[in-house]
Amino acid sequence: MAKQTKEEIALQLKSAIYLHVAKIVEEKVKDLNQEEDNPNDNSIIATPTFIAQLVELVYNQLINLGEDLELFCHHAGRDIVEPLDLYMVTRKNPTLQQFLKDIEQKNKE
Repeated sequence: MAKQTKEEIALQLKSAIYLHVAKIVEEKVKDLNQEEDNPNDNSIIATPTFIAQLVELVYNQLINLGEDLELFCHHAGRDIVEPLDLYMVTRKNPTLQQFLKDIEQKNKE
């Protein structure tokens, strides 16, 4: 099996993100349109441009998160990312940090 280039991996990652983001947006738009009782019959739509930009945003956030996790891991003298690294990344958001700790605790049980 041939080794994949960084560009191929990035393209596969973006494709996977696109599929998930598009599905989530589709579900949310459907929910919003069912909740709305507009007399003008103005339904909410998500344009392909909106979805593409949202995919770019999510992709860039994931890349930045990965880089931050890697930096915290190496700073601690480790080669493997641990939950502690994620807690360091989320240290300015205590609500998110607690949510992640709760998930970790559930997974240990």
